[in-house]
Amino acid sequence: MWSRDESTANVAEVPDAQALWRLLVTEPSGPALPPEVAVDTFRRLHDAGQPAPFDSALLLCTDWRWRRAGVRVPAGIAATGILGEAEEDRLAEELLWSDTVRYVLPADLMGGVLVEVDLGEPGERRPPRQVRADPATPFTTERRVWPPLRTWAAERVLVRERAIPGDVMERARALPARHGSAVAAGAVRATGALGPEQAREVVETALRWPSKPARMAALERLTEWGESGRARALALADPDATIQAWGRRSAEDVPVQGGLFD
Repeated sequence: MWSRDESTANVAEVPDAQALWRLLVTEPSGPALPPEVAVDTFRRLHDAGQPAPFDSALLLCTDWRWRRAGVRVPAGIAATGILGEAEEDRLAEELLWSDTVRYVLPADLMGGVLVEVDLGEPGERRPPRQVRADPATPFTTERRVWPPLRTWAAERVLVRERAIPGDVMERARALPARHGSAVAAGAVRATGALGPEQAREVVETALRWPSKPARMAALERLTEWGESGRARALALADPDATIQAWGRRSAEDVPVQGGLFD
């Protein structure tokens, strides 16, 4: 049997993986935390041999607390080396191809009592309500996939050759604007692992993307390819003021800021 006090405990203090899953499922909208908390908690639990590291990774990545953490949570979890390559691939595919992630938690881990949290609109939190369920019935919850998670996922599946660039860019076109731009930016980040023709096609497509992050990633890649002059000219002509400012700094040989999803 678990208690309400356990569900509201600090993420960094959960004693085991199952307690972490309960907390993240029943309290998915806690206060923002640094990405290091997610990564350190994952390492602490699963370096010690706790089961099902994939479950912890998926829930940590999709938790509200790290919605502004960029790619640092999935990248940090991958860098621990605890997930095998197959599980990292599975995580990336979930975060790229799913509109929302469905996670199933066995009801017996909840002691037969489920705390249902209705997040409502982003930023809106409604009071939770408790419902009693049959312990044999699994509890299914839907998790949001934040745009930066899609950036990490797109890069991963392309580097690992789990998809072709055309399919990834098609996925980007099918998603809402911010999510699609994040996927396109991830594809650009993967171009170092692609053949020259594929890399060029991805970058040229991203340069024409309607949303800023994809265009910014493509401009940075052009600069890395030694095409600084073209990158500056495109940036200065871009309709976005932030990209224009990047172009002016580049023209003045001032070090420019890194990517938007770093």
